[in-house]
Amino acid sequence: MQPDATQAEPPRDTLATQADSPHALVPVNGSRSDLRARPSWSESARPVTTAAEALDRTDLSRMRAFHTFGIIAAIGAILLSAFLGGDPTARTVFWVGASLLGGCNVVLLYLSTSPELYRPLPVSILWLLSNFGFLPALVYFGPFSAVVMVHMLALVFISLGRLQWPAIGTLVISIGGHLAVTIPIILGWTTDRGVLTSFYAEPRQLWVAEVLVIGFLGSGYGLGRWARSLNARALAELQQAMRVLGDKEQALAEVVDQAQRANRANEGRWTNQTVGSFKLGLVLGRGAMGEVYEAARGDGTPAAVKLLNARSTASTTLVERFHREMAVAARLESPHIVRVYELSRPDAAVPYLAMERLHGTDLATRLRAENRLPPDEIVALLDQVARGLEVARLAGVVHRDLKPHNLFFHAGATWKILDFGVSKLLGSEGTLTGEGIVGTPQYMAPEQASGGQVTHLADVYALGAITYRCLTGRAPFKGRDLSELVYQVVHAAPMRPSALGRVSLLVEDVLAIVLAKDPHRRFPSAQAFAQAFLAARRGRLAMLCG
Repeated sequence: MQPDATQAEPPRDTLATQADSPHALVPVNGSRSDLRARPSWSESARPVTTAAEALDRTDLSRMRAFHTFGIIAAIGAILLSAFLGGDPTARTVFWVGASLLGGCNVVLLYLSTSPELYRPLPVSILWLLSNFGFLPALVYFGPFSAVVMVHMLALVFISLGRLQWPAIGTLVISIGGHLAVTIPIILGWTTDRGVLTSFYAEPRQLWVAEVLVIGFLGSGYGLGRWARSLNARALAELQQAMRVLGDKEQALAEVVDQAQRANRANEGRWTNQTVGSFKLGLVLGRGAMGEVYEAARGDGTPAAVKLLNARSTASTTLVERFHREMAVAARLESPHIVRVYELSRPDAAVPYLAMERLHGTDLATRLRAENRLPPDEIVALLDQVARGLEVARLAGVVHRDLKPHNLFFHAGATWKILDFGVSKLLGSEGTLTGEGIVGTPQYMAPEQASGGQVTHLADVYALGAITYRCLTGRAPFKGRDLSELVYQVVHAAPMRPSALGRVSLLVEDVLAIVLAKDPHRRFPSAQAFAQAFLAARRGRLAMLCG
C-alpha cells in the first residue's frame, strides 16, 4: 500500500537524559568537524536517571540527617560527662575527641547542603577524621559499654554510600581502635577506667564480649553494603520496567496515529475517474497538498496517482511551482527513488503525478510493529536511502520532508524514497506551502524549522533523525505542542542514544555529528553519513579519519 506521503507526522513524546559530550570523531570524505563545537547530548529537566544516580541523590539528605545527629550527640555527650564525672584525664581526652567529632560534623553538614559543595575526597577524609575523634569515648565510657553502638550506626550509614573505601576505612578504625583499647585491659596490662567499667568481668568473659563487638561492627559494614546493592538492583529493575513502558507508549501513540489515518482512507471524489492515462481507484492516503489514489494504466500497469486538492489548485503560483518542481523530481532516476510515470500538463484542470505502485510497507509501519530495527537492517536502509539522496543532491533537489512515512520497503528488497511533493529545487524561491514551514517537526533540520536557508544538508539531518528513531525507539525531540517541539528542534540537544538502548560510543558520535544544529558541522552528504555509520558499527571509525 502506498502511504500518505504529504501529511506531517504529529508530535510524539520522547524522554530526555543528562549526558556528557560525545567523544571526538572525524567524518568521511576528508571533511573534518570542529570537534570543539560538537553538539552535546541533552541535559534536560526530565533526565533518565540511572540506579546509581538515584541512590546518590538520597545520600545528601541522609548525610544531612546523620551529621545533624552527630553534632547534637557530641554536644550532649560532653554535657553528660560533666554530670557523670569519671577519670579526669579520660574525660579531658574525651572532650577533645568529642569536639573534633562535632567540628567535623559541622563541616560535613555544610558540605552536604548542595551537590555543588559535595566533593567525595574531602568529605571522606573528614568522615574518617571524625571516627578517630570518637575513639576517646571508648576509654571514657568504657569499651564494653553501649557507646560502641555509635560506631555500629556509623558503619551502617557509611556503608550505604556509593564509595566503598570510606566504609572500609571506618571498619578498620572502629575495629582497630576497639582492639587497641580492650586488648591491654583483657591481658591485664591496664585497668578499665570507663564510667561503665568492666572491672568485675573475667578475662574469658571479656574475650567473648570483644568477639561479639567485632562481629557486630563487621555485620554493620556488611549490612550497609548489602542494603546498598539490593537497593541498586531494585532501582535498576524499576528503571528497565519504566523504559519498556516508555517504548510501549511510543508504539501505542504510533498505532493511534495509524488508526486515524486508516479512518480517513476511503473512496475519494475521483475514485473510478480517469486522469491522464490512469483510471483511479481507492484513496491510499491524504495530506495537506492532496490525495493519493491507487490506479492502473490502460496496459494494466499499476500506479499510484497524486492529485492536488482544490485549495492548492486555486493558487496559480502553487500549481506552477508544483509542475516546475515535480518535473525536476520526475527526472531523478534511481532504484531508491519512487519512479514517476506521468506528470500532468501545466494547464490541466487537476494537477497530478503518476508514480509506480509499491508493495510492502513503509518504515513508520515497521517501527510501530517492532519499535526498533536491528542494526544490520539500519545499515542496509542507510546505504540505499543515501544512494537515492545522492542522486537528488547532484540534481540540486532537496526533499525537505524525509521521515519514516516517506521511506518504503518495496517487495521485501529495496528501500525507496517517496514524495518529493514538498521538495525544492536549489536556487528557486518559495515553497509549495507558501509562507509556512515545510516538513515534519520530529525530523526537521533546525535551519528548516527556524525558516533559514535549506540545502541538501537538511535531508542529511533528517536521515540522521530517522536513524536515531530506528536505534532508540524514540524520535530525537518531543513537545507538548508544535511550538515547543519546534523550539526543541532549534535549540535543544537530543537525549544520549546510549541511555535508551545498546548504542556504541562510535555510533553515538556519528549521530552527534549528523544531528548537529549547524549544518556545516554535519556530514557533507547522506552517503558520507552512511559510510561513517557502517564504519562505526564495525568499530573501525579511525580508518575514515583523514
